[in-house]
Amino acid sequence: MSIYAESSETYWKERQKKPNKKSPFGIAGVVLLILLALAGSVLYVKNTRGSTPPSYGAITQRRSLLEATQSQWKECESRVDSRQECTSICLPERNSIQRKTMHQACLHGCQQAHVASTSLGCRGKADGSKTRQNTDLTEEDVFEVVGVLAYSHCAKFQGVDPKPDAFATCRKYHRAGTKQGFRMGKEAMKKVLDEEWAALKMEP
Repeated sequence: MSIYAESSETYWKERQKKPNKKSPFGIAGVVLLILLALAGSVLYVKNTRGSTPPSYGAITQRRSLLEATQSQWKECESRVDSRQECTSICLPERNSIQRKTMHQACLHGCQQAHVASTSLGCRGKADGSKTRQNTDLTEEDVFEVVGVLAYSHCAKFQGVDPKPDAFATCRKYHRAGTKQGFRMGKEAMKKVLDEEWAALKMEP
């Protein structure tokens, strides 16, 4: 047997006497790293699923009227059709003696007031007015803001025949439009806020 063969045989015998032992600490470290990675993944998924969308993060209860946003004001106002409502309010004037003039006076006065008071009903406040700023507007407040404009809104009918009936009719329905517009604005905004809150409660 050659010297190389003997050396090779000796080498393999020595290897068999020394089994390849892996450090238990090395295996434990690898297992620990795997477990930590899995735990981190689970926590990330839970936090992602349970997070609230940024746009709704600050809302934990239904908004009040005074907390409504500008976009909600616009949505509220768009839901109220002042022209259609005043057409209904002014139906009795279509049968009056001077029906064309009286009907026009009615529509004009009603719509001028209805649009303005609807906006107040949606917003719940009157910017720059002397009405209360931190409480909901009342019908009395609205008449102080819109009702006082009846004379100027109806001025175009002051010299129209039949005098003074046309002018009086315009002012009469200006008052009716003020009252109805405010009521419809408040109702429309209530629906807008209720719909937002219902949608939020459906969020996971």
